[in-house]
Amino acid sequence: MNLRVLTLRYDETLGGFPEEPLRQALAGGNLLAKREYFFTHGGVPHLVLSLLLDTPRSGSAAGPNYARDREDPGEKLPEHLQPLYRTLREWRNERAKQVGVPSYVIMRNIQLAEICRTLPRSLAALKQIEGVGETTAAKYGQEILAQIPKDLEPAAPAAPAGASAADSPKPPPEAPAAKEPKK
Repeated sequence: MNLRVLTLRYDETLGGFPEEPLRQALAGGNLLAKREYFFTHGGVPHLVLSLLLDTPRSGSAAGPNYARDREDPGEKLPEHLQPLYRTLREWRNERAKQVGVPSYVIMRNIQLAEICRTLPRSLAALKQIEGVGETTAAKYGQEILAQIPKDLEPAAPAAPAGASAADSPKPPPEAPAAKEPKK
């Protein structure tokens, strides 16, 4: 038996919940049972799915999904944001030792990477990151914000696939210089 728990955030652009995480979870076996839980967090609807799957057939690549085997979301950050990501991870790990909890209880790597991408400058902006709620912001928000250098700029949005420099918006042409009236 394999139990999977998914938390899906409502996506306004889709007009619903994303289906890809569910497809990936169901790829690991046959669905035996499911339970759904609906809640709102920060005014955004969320859906939690508890999925009970049968054991994958022998020879299947599916197996335990340990955190150490997953890709680090910080590796996908632009180079100029890497030092901040490392700083936030070090802070989080130290804080976890002080409090006596696993580091993921304070904040997951995906949330640290999102902080690096968005560079929130206020508690309100920090709470916009999925998984950072009132309690996390109240306990750790000021410490997190203090780690972010004031002069650091967020990553430029990635160009759509297939786009070239010629597709990027160009500044408007300059207006011709005003001519002096004849005397």
